[in-house]
Amino acid sequence: MVRLLLGPVCALGLLLAMPQAAAGGGWWSSIQFERAPVAPGQRVELHADVLLSAEQEADRFSVYLLRGFDDSVLERAMRKRSPGDWWSLGAAEAMPVGQVSITDRQMNFGRATAAFTVPEIQPGTYHLMLCDTGCREPLADVIPAAGFTVVADPATARMAKHVERLERRIRDQGRQLAAARTAVDEAFLEARDARSEVEAVEARASAPVAARSNTPAKYAGWLVAAALAAALALTVLRRGQSRTRRAANSA
Repeated sequence: MVRLLLGPVCALGLLLAMPQAAAGGGWWSSIQFERAPVAPGQRVELHADVLLSAEQEADRFSVYLLRGFDDSVLERAMRKRSPGDWWSLGAAEAMPVGQVSITDRQMNFGRATAAFTVPEIQPGTYHLMLCDTGCREPLADVIPAAGFTVVADPATARMAKHVERLERRIRDQGRQLAAARTAVDEAFLEARDARSEVEAVEARASAPVAARSNTPAKYAGWLVAAALAAALALTVLRRGQSRTRRAANSA
């Protein structure tokens, strides 16, 4: 029984030990690098957490700059849970620029690292890829990294970095402004609801006061009417008594 359980337990241990970055959120491993524009002669460092197969040796793999890579190759593979032999360079031009090494290796897990100097190439946007000679096979499950921009000279690179920082700051400020507007709208709605509640409370509180203030005036009117009626009755009574006395005297 112990032997039967040993295999699943070991497999579970391997899964728990797997670095999260090696999967990159799925079956792939992503290349991390400084995405700001660079110029020929500048140094670039990159890394990727990978799960190596037994037959893959790091010294077979290099960093490649890909020009004209068709992203649909990757898009089709990403739609599959296990794409298998998905890689195809297609019509892209692959330029080797540096050697890959594996550090922090534990069993089949490790970190692929590389550093290279940007060669004298045509300015443009390239893909970065870690693959073997001729870029026929990718390293582990590494996928191409898009957005590696090369400009003409270091001055242009510095200007492009400055523009990129400004654009990032503008985007951040735009998000902050949108959040502030949302907060103001919510505060306005809360203030309107609170005002409605206050007006309702004031209306309920003022209703009995108005009723009490109208009561004395209503009673005063009744008293005046009663007094007038009593005076009229007394006048009529006195006139009747006067006629009676005159009639008695004349008789």
